[in-house]
Amino acid sequence: HYLEYARRVTGEATLDYATLYQRFAENDWAALKLDDAVAQATLKAGFSPKAVSGILHQSPYLQHQIHINKVPLAPMSQYVRSTVMKAKQQLQGTQKGQRQRNQDIQRKPEQDLGQ
Repeated sequence: HYLEYARRVTGEATLDYATLYQRFAENDWAALKLDDAVAQATLKAGFSPKAVSGILHQSPYLQHQIHINKVPLAPMSQYVRSTVMKAKQQLQGTQKGQRQRNQDIQRKPEQDLGQ
């Protein structure tokens, strides 16, 4: 699933995992941004936070950290959990903002009639 959503968020429908890995594994900033975007996209698609955590374990960044840099799995799993939590909070904030804007739009015509 990671590759599928990475393709969606990068807009590259033919991207393969080897190219994705080469492009993102050693570029921490870009890899973290990609993981953030994939987490948001998968949550928005209806995956549970637990499922999104599983998907993010396929991240080129995480795989590179564990297999090449020999970072233990525990801190990388914590990175995944915090990434999912942050994406969930951002998504909830976005949805709350959209509801507020919709309410504002619904009120505005009434205010215009009073002028």
